[in-house]
Amino acid sequence: MKTIVVLTDLSDLTFKVLKQAHTLASAFHSQVIILHVVTKEPVVFDVGLASPTILQTPSKEKIAKHYEQLMELRDSLTKFGVSASVKQLEDMSVEGVLAETRRLGADLIILGSHHHSTLYRMLVGTVTDDVLKHAHCPVLVVPGDLESPEKT
Repeated sequence: MKTIVVLTDLSDLTFKVLKQAHTLASAFHSQVIILHVVTKEPVVFDVGLASPTILQTPSKEKIAKHYEQLMELRDSLTKFGVSASVKQLEDMSVEGVLAETRRLGADLIILGSHHHSTLYRMLVGTVTDDVLKHAHCPVLVVPGDLESPEKT
């Protein structure tokens, strides 16, 4: 396993995903590529009852901030001896992301899974589901923290 691609949305789950990447990259002497897509942002225009939501290109400042966060993640791996690099894409579909993982020669894709409701998954779907269905290589899904059930 030479190349591990980590897909990250820079959420609170990123640390757990990177920890798994570090463990596997150290064991197999793999290179890690941290891949992030800066998505368009929803903006609601208040025009009354039928206020439309429009997707807007993120600002250059937001793109730069995300890239800075990626560099910090890369540095957190390299200081422990893992060869790591970053790649940031803008507004790309899951198909485009998977094409990029192929181009990068990914032997493994690691990503996190947020625990969305069944209704959310039915209506919106998830990136994790799409990656699992269409990936060209093995995929490791790191689960997010589940809230503990209330004790009765």
